[in-house]
Amino acid sequence: MPFLQAVLLDCFSNLNGERTPYAVFHLLNGKKSAQTIQDSHFFKIGRLFQTFPFISREDFTREVEALLIAGLLQKSGPDACVVTKKGAARLLATGRMEERFPYLDGLKYQDSANLFWKRLNLITQAVSNLVYGNKVYYPVQRDPALQAWAKNWLKQHAKSRTALAEHLYREFYSLFSGSPPEKPEIFVLRLTGAGRIGYTITQAASALHLDPVEYWYRYLHLLHFMVRRILGDPETFWYLYQMLQDVQKALPLTRSASVTFGFLKQGKTIAEISTLRGLKQSTIEDHLIEIALTVPDFPLNRYVPKDEEQKIIRAAADLNTKKLKPIKEKVGDVPYFHIRLVLAERMGCSGSFKLFEK
Repeated sequence: MPFLQAVLLDCFSNLNGERTPYAVFHLLNGKKSAQTIQDSHFFKIGRLFQTFPFISREDFTREVEALLIAGLLQKSGPDACVVTKKGAARLLATGRMEERFPYLDGLKYQDSANLFWKRLNLITQAVSNLVYGNKVYYPVQRDPALQAWAKNWLKQHAKSRTALAEHLYREFYSLFSGSPPEKPEIFVLRLTGAGRIGYTITQAASALHLDPVEYWYRYLHLLHFMVRRILGDPETFWYLYQMLQDVQKALPLTRSASVTFGFLKQGKTIAEISTLRGLKQSTIEDHLIEIALTVPDFPLNRYVPKDEEQKIIRAAADLNTKKLKPIKEKVGDVPYFHIRLVLAERMGCSGSFKLFEK
């Protein structure tokens, strides 16, 4: 089974027919909508968020069709698919993504990891050329903002080009010593230095005799491992930490939701924030869903009366579903927003769907 199909099968297994197939497409692409972020939490697939942004809608549809033809997926309704017994056996044989890639966490790290990689690759190239005395070379990253950041970073840290190179080498060595989750070559092959252009994804995969998609996920796994270790030990990885400290957010909210959160902390109502920001009230409500999923001790009953909260919890528990429509049919005259918010708060930032508490 091609590696991409294994990734898709893993996602469909978690969704269990409760969302359309395109929920998986949006997840892998990293669509920063309230629904996709909510799905990431509800179905415990946030680790795969934004981990395969290259896939087109056409390619995704073709891969899903291949899984259906192979009998690994089957239709469970007009807009849903579930994993068959054959598909479940195949997943068991190949291993689930969370077991194979325990450090992978797209929802938490992917934005930071992407920028960290670009900065690190550019700095590695610059330091390497400094050491070899090369003053003219084509920067591996063409983004003017990245180049400006690199120049500023080098001014702050490059008192001695040789010393800086040695510091970075020691930090790399510490990162990859012991038992890293993947072979260091997976990462190192892509670095650019003096007289050497880093490999593309396809070239690195070929050199390591891996399916390109499998290579990509192994690379991301190692990159997320690096980000996690660096953030957890800034003293040991002082220079690498300087490339990360301003990009990893304490709360992984989207930019717009962060602005809304700031107004909420000032005591503003949903209607007031809608007016202040010039956004629809439904957009602000989407932000609240994201905040409830992410922020500890979210004040749910400021927005949903306690009796409605309990009614929603009982309905979801009785029906054993996270689908909004059947819950809405059972609870009657309760706004969809309240249902979504209760489910989001129950999911919380703990990663478990705590329907039976309180």
